[in-house]
Amino acid sequence: MSYDQRFFVLTADLKARINLQEKVSPVDFTVLTSSFSGQDQFGIDLLKQCVIAYPKEFVRNLVCLLPERMVEHEILAQLQAGIKLDKNVDDDADTFGHAFTMVQAQLARSNIVQDCRTIYQHALTQVDIFIDDLINGKLDGVYDLSSKEQEALKSFYNEIATKEPWSTNQEVLKSICVQRGMALIYANRARDMIEPVVSEAIDQLCHAGKLQPLDYVAKEESMAIFTTGGVASGKGTCLKNTAATIKKREPIGIEWNQLVHHNADRLKPFLQKPELDPQKYSQYTYEEALLVKERVMQHIAKKGNEAGNKYPHFLHDQTKLKPDELREANQRYGTVVITAISTEVSSSVQWAFGRGESTKRFEHTEGLLGSHQAVPGEMMKSLNQNELIGSSNISVAMYDNNSPTRELTMFASIDMKKKEIIVYDEEMMQKWIKKENINPKAKPNEPLYFDKPTPTTSEYFAPLINKEFSFRIIKELNKGKDVQYTNM
Repeated sequence: MSYDQRFFVLTADLKARINLQEKVSPVDFTVLTSSFSGQDQFGIDLLKQCVIAYPKEFVRNLVCLLPERMVEHEILAQLQAGIKLDKNVDDDADTFGHAFTMVQAQLARSNIVQDCRTIYQHALTQVDIFIDDLINGKLDGVYDLSSKEQEALKSFYNEIATKEPWSTNQEVLKSICVQRGMALIYANRARDMIEPVVSEAIDQLCHAGKLQPLDYVAKEESMAIFTTGGVASGKGTCLKNTAATIKKREPIGIEWNQLVHHNADRLKPFLQKPELDPQKYSQYTYEEALLVKERVMQHIAKKGNEAGNKYPHFLHDQTKLKPDELREANQRYGTVVITAISTEVSSSVQWAFGRGESTKRFEHTEGLLGSHQAVPGEMMKSLNQNELIGSSNISVAMYDNNSPTRELTMFASIDMKKKEIIVYDEEMMQKWIKKENINPKAKPNEPLYFDKPTPTTSEYFAPLINKEFSFRIIKELNKGKDVQYTNM
C-alpha cells in the first residue's frame, strides 16, 4: 500500500531553515517574523548559534516575541481559558475571531505595547550586566533580577560555558546566554504586565454583555473529552457525535460553548494567513500555536485554583494522548472520555491534501504519517499508569472510520474503573494496531508499512491484561465468535 505523488507535501523544518541563515520575510514562520530575532540578519545569526548551543530546546523558547505579538497571545489564551466561544463544532473561528477583535479594540487606547517595550529594554540591560559579570567571575549580587531569574541565567551559562567553541569565545558565549536568558525573563515579565490589562478588558466586555464567562464547575460535575487519531482521521465527525451526546447528558447537559476547545489548529489562523504559503502554513505556525496552548493551560490552572479546584469542561482535540495530560485530567475531572479514531493512513493522506486545497491549510506528509504511527502506542502508554487503573472514571471508545460512507463504527471499548476491555470487531482492531508499523519516512509510491508482523490483539493490550483487566473479543478475527479472556 502506498500513496500518489500528487498528494505529497514537503516537510519544512524550522531549525533547518534557521541554519540556512536566509533573510526572514512575511511568508516565513511567524515565531521569527514576530520576534526581535527576525528583524535583522544579526538576530538570525545569533539564533542559529542558540539552536546549536541548546539543541534540545524548542525555537519558541529561544526567541523574544515582539510586544504586539505578546499581547495577541495573551488575548487568545485568556479567551480560551475563560470565555464561552464556539456555538457548535463547525464554529471554530467566527465567534472566537469576533471575541478576539473586540478585545483588541478595547485595548487600542492602552499603553500596553509601549510598556512591554520598556520591560524588554530594562530586562536586556540587567541580563547583559549579569552575564558579563558571571563570565568575568565578579558577581556582586546587585541586580534588578529575582533569585529565580539569576539561577536560571547561571544554569544557561553553566550548560555551555565549558564546551567548545563557546569556552574560548567569550563574546559569542555572552551573546548566546543573553539571548537564552531574555527569551525566558522578558516573556515572563511581559506576561505578568499584560495579563491584568487584558483581563480587565475582557471583564468590561463581559459586564457589557458582549462576552460570556466560562463556568468553572466542581469535579463531580465536570467532564474532559480527549480525541486521539492521526491527522485527517475523522476526529471532526466524531466531535459532532460527541456534541449531540453531551448535550443530552444527565442530570445536566453540556452545551458546546461550555467546553474549552484545546487545539493548536484553531489558533493558527490568528498567527498567519494560510494563503501566504499554504503548504508550509501549518508547520510555520506550529511552534507559536504551542506557546499559546501552554499559556491557556497556565490560565486554567490559575483560575481553577482560585475557584477552589473547579475547572471548565474540557475538550483536548489532538492526535496522540500524553500520559501527563491524562493524569492531570483525572485529577481535575469527574468524568474523562477518550475517543480514538482509526483510519487507513493512505486515505488520510488523500483527505488531508483535499482539505488543504479547499482551506489553504496543508499538512506535511511526514508529519501526517508520523501522527498515525504514534497514536496506538501512545494511547497504551497513557492508559498504563497505576494511578489511573481501578479508581479513575476514564473510559475509551474506539471507532473505525474506513467505511466508504465514512460512518464511524465502534470496534473496542476500555473501562479503566471496571478494568474491562471489550473488542467488538477484531479485524478493525488489527487495523488500528497495524498503524504502529507505518513508515513515517515513506515517499510517494513506496510501501507505507514496514514488512514486519502486526502484534496480536492480546499482545497489544498485554500491559493492561497483565494488571488484571478482563479481556473479551466479541467478533474474533476471521472466526466471528465470542471469545473471552480473563487474567486474574
